Amino acid sequence: MTHVKRVLWAIGVAVMAAGVLTAVIWLSAVTDKHGDAAASGDGETAALSIERPAGAFPLTVRYVYDGDTIQAQMQEPNDIVTTAAPIRIRLIGIDTPEGTPTPECWADEARSHLAELLPEGSTVWAAPDHDTWDAYDRRLFNVWSEDGTFVNLELVAAGDAEAIRIAPNVAYFDVLADAQARAEASGTGRWGACG
Repeated sequence: MTHVKRVLWAIGVAVMAAGVLTAVIWLSAVTDKHGDAAASGDGETAALSIERPAGAFPLTVRYVYDGDTIQAQMQEPNDIVTTAAPIRIRLIGIDTPEGTPTPECWADEARSHLAELLPEGSTVWAAPDHDTWDAYDRRLFNVWSEDGTFVNLELVAAGDAEAIRIAPNVAYFDVLADAQARAEASGTGRWGACG
């Protein structure tokens, strides 16, 4: 890794860490100010809590496979994604019910919500954590919609996804886990519908 790439990587990690701290402070303020309203599982409120990092890059959504995996294409290849060919992206830190071979409870709803947040042809903004590949040759990113919604968090807050911790990609795990606890407590989405 060149010196410039190391510096850029370190800046990216620092920006993500600052984003997590901002989110924790923001969530605490919302809870203190609104009490039970913050615990209602309101996906819109929670999803606005983490701003898109400055180093995020745009891709065009080509297809939504399920509630946590999309196909997208780089608008301009960079050092992280060097190809202009469509790539498969797995959202970091979340897991949604499987749609195949036998659909699990809430799989269709999770996929529909992700397709609503990231319709085909729309722009998605991606930012890596540490590892950018998984064992299935998918790219691993945190993603934001064009309007700035942190999609990973929105899906958890809406009860479509559960928070998962897979090191070393854990920059937003605490925020995602908190959103899951709120969704479970209020019976939001899969937590109220699936036994």
